[in-house]
Amino acid sequence: MKILLLHASAGAGHKRAAEAVGKAFSTAPGGACEVTVRDILDFTPALFRRVYARGYLDLVRRAPELWGYMYAQSDKKSQAPWRKKVRSIFNKVNTPSFLKFVREQAPDAIVCTHFMPLELLSTARKCGTLDLPLYCVVTDFAVHALWIVDDVSAYYVATEEARRHLLRNGQAPDRVTVTGIPIDPVFATRLPQATARKQLGLDPKLPAVLLLSGGFGVGPTVDLIRSFKDSTCKCQLVVIAGANAKMKEEAEAVAQTMTQPVKVCGFVNNMHEFMDAIDVVITKPGGLTSSEVLAKGKPAILIDPIPGQEQRNCEYMLEAGTALRLYDVHDAPYKVELLLADQTRLDDMRRRAEQTGKPNAARDIVQDILRRTAAQ
Repeated sequence: MKILLLHASAGAGHKRAAEAVGKAFSTAPGGACEVTVRDILDFTPALFRRVYARGYLDLVRRAPELWGYMYAQSDKKSQAPWRKKVRSIFNKVNTPSFLKFVREQAPDAIVCTHFMPLELLSTARKCGTLDLPLYCVVTDFAVHALWIVDDVSAYYVATEEARRHLLRNGQAPDRVTVTGIPIDPVFATRLPQATARKQLGLDPKLPAVLLLSGGFGVGPTVDLIRSFKDSTCKCQLVVIAGANAKMKEEAEAVAQTMTQPVKVCGFVNNMHEFMDAIDVVITKPGGLTSSEVLAKGKPAILIDPIPGQEQRNCEYMLEAGTALRLYDVHDAPYKVELLLADQTRLDDMRRRAEQTGKPNAARDIVQDILRRTAAQ
């Protein structure tokens, strides 16, 4: 069985979700699947690709309020027929070889973890120029209007609220399933905390706080480290700087001035082990990272949500009782002490995170797609 997974490199989450589903397909019972994972931006002109990918990151870093305004306005207006038509034509013009590639691949199923390929393929199906099963995996806890298109075989969403939103917007009940956001299947396994700490070289007794900045190293991570410098918070810090080499260098320099133990890492491929080793996570509420934190049953302290999708992710985790909101980096030690000093509250947040998390989302999505494909 041939599976084509499509994402867009606007942020790291869409690709990670596609890779998680691909990994689940590759290990699915009943025979291995031939999996291809592609970035829709590979089929666009270099200028478009650079503006689309880098432009998003620059915008959320330098003008997050503007991004939030654009997110809210497009969520209200993007379903207007003329807007959809203009956007569809614009995307098609900038991806001239994409549909040809899809037809040549002739997959048994297509799975999109970004709305750009989803809209292009939905339009092709509606026009009768493409006759292949098309599935959509939404990578945040809420569903923006750009994800809502016609002629999709099935949607996979994170929450019951997201499912109801799609139903109100015309999707058939039997085509919307709550699975959670797909994350790497390794997050469904757990190491004892003591074992994980030993493997990572962490103090076995001191509470551990994980500071995350996302795959691209976006966030006030260095300032967060500094906030602990003169605090009374008795903990060790574990810092993941992602692909941001400059941030890693700055974090290492600050770590040398700290009295608390600080372990600084760049991009890591064993995040699941780091999460097993720690007690609390301080992070931005990206869809994939938040899902990984929930899957591991870890209480979170959420900082600097991007207006729009991350703000909605933040609200979801706060409503679920799995997280606290941090408005000022200088208050990070206080928030951590608040949790570490109240074991009952910490245990309750862990329990709620475990109940909310869906570590097997990728597996469940794959099983449903295989079931639907077999029934055709």
